Amino acid sequence: MVHSLEAITAQPHFDPAETPVEAAVSRGGGTLTLTFSDGPAASVAAGALRLRCRCAWCTRARADGRFPDAFDGAAIVAVEAVGGYAAHLVFADGHDRGIFPWSYLRAIAAETGPATGTA
Repeated sequence: MVHSLEAITAQPHFDPAETPVEAAVSRGGGTLTLTFSDGPAASVAAGALRLRCRCAWCTRARADGRFPDAFDGAAIVAVEAVGGYAAHLVFADGHDRGIFPWSYLRAIAAETGPATGTA
């Protein structure tokens, strides 16, 4: 397969400014805090993130009307970088299919406001 030099040297398909300089999970996993180079840290409750998972399994559960309205007591047990554009979040309930682009996490943080609780 042949690729043009332009395709190989093109800019990434994400905004590097959306990549945080730090991602930290609170003790107990109740909150994910992202620190960006261009502003203050943004925190999101684990339950809000679990509700916003866009993996195929969660999307199908929503379409079938089987997705819960809340994930009380949700906790994040791991955050793994995916390339430079996203994070793979692992939740204490065993859910580990979601990949959250950094820009999506930042938007969720802005939308939900300060995280509540640090389960």
